[in-house]
Amino acid sequence: MIVETSSLRPALRTAYGLAWRSDVDLPELEPLEGDRAADLTVHRAPLDDLPGEGGFRTRFAPDRAELWWQTVGGFRVEPGRITASPHPGVSEDLVAYPLLGSVLALALEQLGLFTLHASAVSVGGRGVVMMGDKGAGKSTTATAMIRAGHPLIADDIVAVDETLSLRPGFPQVKLSPAAAAAFDAPDAVHRPVVPEVPEKSRVLLPGRFARGVTPLRRIYRLERGPAEAEPAVIAVPPFEALPLALRFAYVTRFGAEVLNGAAGARHLRQAAAIAASGVLHRVIVPHDLRRLPEVVALIERDAEAAA
Repeated sequence: MIVETSSLRPALRTAYGLAWRSDVDLPELEPLEGDRAADLTVHRAPLDDLPGEGGFRTRFAPDRAELWWQTVGGFRVEPGRITASPHPGVSEDLVAYPLLGSVLALALEQLGLFTLHASAVSVGGRGVVMMGDKGAGKSTTATAMIRAGHPLIADDIVAVDETLSLRPGFPQVKLSPAAAAAFDAPDAVHRPVVPEVPEKSRVLLPGRFARGVTPLRRIYRLERGPAEAEPAVIAVPPFEALPLALRFAYVTRFGAEVLNGAAGARHLRQAAAIAASGVLHRVIVPHDLRRLPEVVALIERDAEAAA
């Protein structure tokens, strides 16, 4: 059954520099001290006329986005407000997967942030973003950077604001079960696996999280090379930078429909600003886990030089 909103107002939490009030329990998000108006509310309520049937459906209009998953339920995203309508019996842990993924990315875009499908860490107070195609080693490299002492900024969704700074997400990474088991940091909190998503493990890292806004210094597009390849950092030419920023934008997966009108124009301007800043670089990652420390050291040196 759908749980109705409690008469008690949910406590404030924070993620991506926003104050949240959520009817859905989201322990990933950190508490926010004090009392203030919420920038983003998550409200449980029945939703009629959602684009249902099939595994996944979407519908977009200038003032809202609607998403529906056969296994979870539906969501409506409007500026500053998310309405969640999960199917009966769906756990809050499962609701959190789309809510803190595609749904959140659309909400952040509506609030004026540019979102990348990527992970980010802070290297000496500089924001370093890692993105790449499936199998390029994004999660593996990001986890190695965290283990090397570089605080997490965001996992899966990286939000860039108008000053080309990175907003702090929340202190959790999603890893394969094998990678999570190998993540033996003493302050890591391993959360129970959600039965419907056995291929992902959730690890909380409250002691390894960059809580402030961090200036963006590098966006690395990771590319797999042969095992014997030398790790290398290569600047992306200006004519390639804009297409690359647009390709790895989180909302690209939804197609042109989501980026019509003023929202599309803003998105393009933001991507162009990122491309023009010179932060985009390629990193060649040898296909050999034993050489991952070399990649970490290379990224550290390059990011520290990018003052």
